Amino acid sequence: MAGARPPAGGLGVSLTRVAARLTTPFAYLAVLGGLQLSVLWTLRPHIGIWLPATATVGLVVVLVLVRLKPGPGLATWGVAALGAFTAIGPTLSAMLERPRVGLTMEHDGMLQVESAIDRVLGGQPVYGVDWSATPMARLPWDLTTGGNPALHHMAYLPLTVLVGIPFRLLTGALGLPFDYRIVLIGFALLGLIAIAALPLSAERRMMLMAAIYVSPLITLYLWSGRNDIEFLAAVLLSLTFLSRGHPILASGALGIAVALKPFAWLAVPFLLLLLLTRWRSGQGHRELLTSLAVLVITPIVTIIPFFIANPQAFWTDVVLYTSGGVPDAYPIQGYGFGAMLYATGLITHRTDAFPFGAFQLAAVVPVIWLAGRALTRRPTVGRWMAGYAGALLAFMFFARFFNDNYVAVVITLFLCVLPLGAASLAPSRADRAGRLAA
Repeated sequence: MAGARPPAGGLGVSLTRVAARLTTPFAYLAVLGGLQLSVLWTLRPHIGIWLPATATVGLVVVLVLVRLKPGPGLATWGVAALGAFTAIGPTLSAMLERPRVGLTMEHDGMLQVESAIDRVLGGQPVYGVDWSATPMARLPWDLTTGGNPALHHMAYLPLTVLVGIPFRLLTGALGLPFDYRIVLIGFALLGLIAIAALPLSAERRMMLMAAIYVSPLITLYLWSGRNDIEFLAAVLLSLTFLSRGHPILASGALGIAVALKPFAWLAVPFLLLLLLTRWRSGQGHRELLTSLAVLVITPIVTIIPFFIANPQAFWTDVVLYTSGGVPDAYPIQGYGFGAMLYATGLITHRTDAFPFGAFQLAAVVPVIWLAGRALTRRPTVGRWMAGYAGALLAFMFFARFFNDNYVAVVITLFLCVLPLGAASLAPSRADRAGRLAA
């Protein structure tokens, strides 16, 4: 007897049900939180046992709250508290232990930025500088011969250094040791506030908090002092302002993100599309021009003085070093196209030059074109994030290096697409009516 056929569309229905179960606050927290706990327990020689133990209890309590649904407010506050604890707790622990045990899990870039802050306060240049006499030089390096090439180049944009100056002055006035991670904690809290202010349901906010804060994809690198949380928090803030109908503030926040890290540039086309959409709907020239002005003001004010001070040094450190234009360029590594070329022998040395820019352009332009058309047809927060994440993936994959923390950022952004959902970014009827009345 022949077996009964499954109903038409049965496989599609099953996959849809599986996807629905995996894309809930409980699933996000259980999977990502479980990964977070695994990393925390692995790092207990560095952070002790009370942090992972407390996080374990906290995750169980939050999962129970989410499952029982006593009220969206209580569960949301629970997820926010758990995210803040698992993201900031290990960071604070590492900061407090550093004066006693020295350098352990600190990232070399963080140490370089700390030294750069001291140089700026002393009126000294930070581009075209030899960093061999700084704490960064004490970290081991075996990827290429000749030592860490970052000892002769600083790839970070000036704002990354400048935002640390107030914290450096404050800790100095209090007689406390300065650790750049205090700046990163500030941005982490800003990002958490931005998520809380998004016009979304409590369930979607919980998923976003879980994706970014109750997950090792971002927090693992935050603990060691990598600065991706800075531009990510600024992008989230920009999206919050945009979703609440404040394009000028959104442009200013994205301008800060751009001034912090070049990766934020790939979000600019999608912001411009939305600004044009608002202009075509009758919002007027003033909003468009003001938004464009505040978008570029922070990059101009923070970059131009350092560029004018030494154009060749700035260009070499920020552009040529990362793109392969100098003999000791940033090494080809990671999980992308460059690493594939090196592994197959098509590139002999990690510091070799290669026209990665052409491949990046060929990959990014179609993504922006297709995502931009989709966003224009239906301007939603989810489509905005999907377009940005797709463009960033194309750009990073075909770059010289697609480091582990960059992979984590891209995955995190894609995890944010569904929670952001179909919330509209189009001008509201009240906005359009107000414009017509004026």
